[in-house]
Amino acid sequence: MHGSSPLRDPVFSRPLQPRVHPAGAGGRLRQFRHDAFDRDMSPLLVVDHVQSAEPDREPLPRAGLSVATLLFEHAQGEIETVDSAGAHHCIRPGDLHWTLAGRGVVRQARARGDSLSLDALQFLINSPSDLKQQPPASFHLAAADVPLITLPGSRLRLLAGSFGQTRSPLLLPQSLLIVDGRIDAGATFPLTLPAGWNAWCYAVSGELALTADGATTRALPATTAVTAGALSDDVLLRIRGVGTRSHVVVVAGAAIHEPLVQHGPFVMNTRQEVMRVVQDYEAGRLGQL
Repeated sequence: MHGSSPLRDPVFSRPLQPRVHPAGAGGRLRQFRHDAFDRDMSPLLVVDHVQSAEPDREPLPRAGLSVATLLFEHAQGEIETVDSAGAHHCIRPGDLHWTLAGRGVVRQARARGDSLSLDALQFLINSPSDLKQQPPASFHLAAADVPLITLPGSRLRLLAGSFGQTRSPLLLPQSLLIVDGRIDAGATFPLTLPAGWNAWCYAVSGELALTADGATTRALPATTAVTAGALSDDVLLRIRGVGTRSHVVVVAGAAIHEPLVQHGPFVMNTRQEVMRVVQDYEAGRLGQL
């Protein structure tokens, strides 16, 4: 720790139950929205946990944010993504795919294969103002290229960012840490949260206990956001498995302290910027699939 902080401890949001929606044939979607938390989860806007055999969706325009899809290792089947910037990728179990919408793109994700049991997280991540004006771009990390973090009682995959001397090969347009893996009961994963960052911790299965600077909360079985965006000190966050082996996902990044104006799938800094994107979309200037 260094310097002084306006807050003595990081602030844990109150763990909230997600909204649950039907998804495909017998599937479900568990949704976590930034405005449903009592504390900040920036830069995350929405996280959808999709468990479905039919994830096909109509093309959707996006602007001012990024869309990231993490298909869990145990999933069966593949997700094909295409967008109006010409990107075409196949997301296989264990992969992470990222689309920077920038100033605007039309994107579609659809299932591939006959035997499907998909289990995935889709993240909507706010972009800082400079990235909102960039052309769209895509980034992909295959499961075989994901570095492993092996600690006593835990096996974690480093999808983005760095941990100690280990660094993910995925180069994203904004700094983020994304970790997906398993923690045994009683095992602890220590994670340094840089000053000004927030973290979103999700117990996909099992139970987790989180501790940082004397403050403790528990995510069971849903999620907790750690709000350190107002701190001037780094925070040592400890994530501990409780009761049984737990599946954990952590997404951490710098909090974005900028105006946010949202109109459906468009997230910009001003109403004028939003109206410009709407006009571009209606005029076909975001492109077509």
